[in-house]
Amino acid sequence: MFDSGYNEKHGFDWGVFSVGVISVVLSIFLFANPGKGLRGLVIILAVLSIMQGIAWISMYAGFHGIFGPSWTTLLSGIFDILIGIFFLWDNEVGAYTIAILVAIWFIVDSVIGIVFAWHLGFFETGWYFFFNLLLNILGLVVGVMLLFRPVIAMISTVYLIAIYLMIFGINEIALAFMHR
Repeated sequence: MFDSGYNEKHGFDWGVFSVGVISVVLSIFLFANPGKGLRGLVIILAVLSIMQGIAWISMYAGFHGIFGPSWTTLLSGIFDILIGIFFLWDNEVGAYTIAILVAIWFIVDSVIGIVFAWHLGFFETGWYFFFNLLLNILGLVVGVMLLFRPVIAMISTVYLIAIYLMIFGINEIALAFMHR
């Protein structure tokens, strides 16, 4: 009576299946070749930085007549392009930059979590306060360790991406079969 047609079977979803298989294969490649995976990540981020810089400069040129001169937009565009070119020129610096950013991300997120945990203490959450505080202190320690050992941060980043791609790929393959 109220069937929207949402549950209709549409046949096997080859597009979703293909994305799933590609994700699983890419995950296996990253597990087997973390160095090449890291280099690929640096190249992708470098190209994205250059594209973002071009977009900023394009916005500067397009909106110059409307908003007047916005030197910050132009400067940001030039800076993004220079960073992208530098990362393409020296992949190792790009890899170290990614590693340091991941370590800083762990540290900042953990400090925010510790502050949040102190707020939980006022609400009498019992064991969760201590559990949350412990995990965030652990995250802070890991972040500091990654900051002083950037090579571990580099490899960890590649492995985290590989794990995510594996989970995502398996889910997409299962979804493709569900649509039959």
